Amino acid sequence: MNLFVEKPIIFTDGIAQNKLNKSRRIALSGVRNFRDLGGYRTVDGHMIRRGLLYRSANLHNLNDKDIQKLDHLSLRKIIDFRADIEKINEPDRLPTDHIIQVIEIPILDSSTNVAKAVEQQIKDGMVDGINPAELLIETNMELAAKFTPQYRQFIHEVLEADGLPLLFHCAAGKDRTGFAAAILLRILGVPQETVIYDYLLSNQYYFKPLRHCLIMMVITKGWKATSVVAGFLEVKAAYLATAFETIDWQYGSFDKYVLRGLDLTKEQVEHLCTLYLE
Repeated sequence: MNLFVEKPIIFTDGIAQNKLNKSRRIALSGVRNFRDLGGYRTVDGHMIRRGLLYRSANLHNLNDKDIQKLDHLSLRKIIDFRADIEKINEPDRLPTDHIIQVIEIPILDSSTNVAKAVEQQIKDGMVDGINPAELLIETNMELAAKFTPQYRQFIHEVLEADGLPLLFHCAAGKDRTGFAAAILLRILGVPQETVIYDYLLSNQYYFKPLRHCLIMMVITKGWKATSVVAGFLEVKAAYLATAFETIDWQYGSFDKYVLRGLDLTKEQVEHLCTLYLE
């Protein structure tokens, strides 16, 4: 496996996009992949409002300075996609006197389940038969089909937030959270190219900072074990494409998935756009 994975889509206004990425990232020492979805343009020329929709990995390792920064975001709702065992092992750390409503929508997908089950095998270098790419493909099929009730709840929680700042996250902020961000962006009218771009930014904000650890792991555990670990840590456009293909196969189109799967009316979609677009 090449640790230097596929690059995100490059837009024609690459310089402006890079500046936007820097302003999008919320720099916290104890959490990776924390970013603002604001600033993306829709197909009809609107833009997602800044400071309202955030996505991230888990908040277990926040330090005191991180807590202060988090407090300044004025979050009113946090949606946590992690399974119970993940929350028990690494509970979120939040401001002491917060008024944040925490909504738990547990999703235990195939890749998360297997990664937890074989964690010790991976540490011991016993990785024969473990194929992260296949598991992540299966995961994205599940996210689009098996876990539709959970994502229905997620979208309605966003709607009920009524335009107040919210954060949604899982463990790494890339798979369960990545799919959530993708369907939300599409509902808001963001073009598919940009949706994929945002999805692949997890390689920059989550995977890339771990490369040094992976290089050290090659020395201690060997290339095979390291490649398996790296496979669980990265995202590929093909994973998200599988999710949307599953939606098209099961519902006929993304619009029908929004209507029948997510149970959103046209009026509710329009209200979401009113809340989060400018």
